[in-house]
Amino acid sequence: MRTFKLSAQCLLAVAPFMFGGVHAAETPQRGGEFVYSVSQGDPSTFDCHAGSSITTLLRVGPHYSTLLKVDPTDYPKIVGDVAKSWTVSDDGLVYTFKLHPDIKFHDGSALKANDVKVTLDRMRAPPEGVFSARQTMYEDIVAVETPDAETVVVKLDKPNATMLEILAAPTGCIYSAKLLESDPDYPAKKVMGSGPFKFVSYTPGTEWVGERFEDYFIEGRPYLDRVRSLSLATPAMINAIASGQVMTDFRGMTEADALRIQDTQGDGVKVYHTDGSHNLLLVMLPNVERPALADPRVRKALALSLDHWGGSKLVARSTHSNAPGGLLRPGSEFARTPEELSALPGYRKDMKAAREEARALLKEAGQENLKISFLNRRFFPYVGVFLIDQWRQVGVDVDHQQPEDPQFFARRDSGDFDIILSAFSDFSGDPTIQWNNLTSYDTTPTNFGRFNDPKVDAYYEAQKREMDPAKRKAILQEAEAYILEQGYLIPFMWGNRVMVVDSKVQNYHVSPSNWVGLDMGHLWIKP
Repeated sequence: MRTFKLSAQCLLAVAPFMFGGVHAAETPQRGGEFVYSVSQGDPSTFDCHAGSSITTLLRVGPHYSTLLKVDPTDYPKIVGDVAKSWTVSDDGLVYTFKLHPDIKFHDGSALKANDVKVTLDRMRAPPEGVFSARQTMYEDIVAVETPDAETVVVKLDKPNATMLEILAAPTGCIYSAKLLESDPDYPAKKVMGSGPFKFVSYTPGTEWVGERFEDYFIEGRPYLDRVRSLSLATPAMINAIASGQVMTDFRGMTEADALRIQDTQGDGVKVYHTDGSHNLLLVMLPNVERPALADPRVRKALALSLDHWGGSKLVARSTHSNAPGGLLRPGSEFARTPEELSALPGYRKDMKAAREEARALLKEAGQENLKISFLNRRFFPYVGVFLIDQWRQVGVDVDHQQPEDPQFFARRDSGDFDIILSAFSDFSGDPTIQWNNLTSYDTTPTNFGRFNDPKVDAYYEAQKREMDPAKRKAILQEAEAYILEQGYLIPFMWGNRVMVVDSKVQNYHVSPSNWVGLDMGHLWIKP
């Protein structure tokens, strides 16, 4: 049996190293307001479990606790949140968690093992009328038991090498079992958790405000008095950081914008970079229920027409999503080299030959004059500009549509599109987590491309169970080649994360994922 422990006392002792490398002579200061911008639109829901976009977590993250979490300063290390310690059985099927005592929700009620159980059950087997965006991630959990008020036992039917990461998902917000009993959909309408900050107010399109929760279970935390997010479009966000009105934007920005802000602010800001690409891949999803796009030859032609290598240099001027890569994060232990990748559709170096093949496939499918609509989010206009140019070169006419977020998500969920922009954007780069929306649509409603393919399901299952890294890599690369050949997904680019943060903000560390560290309980402001 493997044992893991992180007591509250230990957490406080190692906090300077876990949460930002604060020098021993510097004592975190209490007080101040952390102001950040959100340049990704208003949340479509307040429910962490239902939100498939980071726009929800950027607002509600400070208000909730999770069972485990990813250490924002030692990515991807897993540490405890409400769990102070845990053990894993030798067969990998039983996870036993001991909770911190005296944890309170913001309404003053106690957070106990049953709240964790009900939360996990809600994510893995949601009641009727409740949507769990990552339900497939939890499918190996067959039972959650509570031997006592501070013990949670999670039982699996099959070993899963990624289970601790899954249980550390920042979207696994722990909800009040009592409130869920009276209203199973309360989290979509009411923000009430046990995180470092209590919810104060929300003005759509303007701001979201939280204040320190004085009874937070980690003594001394949070350091800040308040957190406040401002809803800003990207140009306004850049100007707001450059003028010192906001302290950062967790989405990141282009290198050019970061340099411009640094030229203006000097030592007033710090610029952080991830080492290589971060966990964000923008992808296009063809709707296979549309007659023309039901033909894999058409989908493959659309992929073949894209010049990723040349295009990455062009889009780098306007976005941090500019790193070519397949479905496996570039630089990860599973990814192909650029030379290996160039054999796959969409990554050919000889674009003349690739586009000739694309035109031939369209002709063979009877779609020489293909017209499609591309449903895009408003803050990714460059994706549409790039695609219009690339697909026009093989004779495809593109109608670029950019509705407001509520309409975008409504059309996505109803299948009202030909091709839609989506993303592999999550707290972890592990394919078990990043690919959890690729299994068949009949069982995975968040597979927005709406394809059903037992072969993809078998690949996903096989890689999840394979404990040998080399064998798992082989399965994943075979799956990647098959998915791209079928054109179920058409990758755009991976992101290179560039963050600009006000120099007064302490304990901040950039990680490969903008989903990590959003409870903000570790941040403090230097006077």
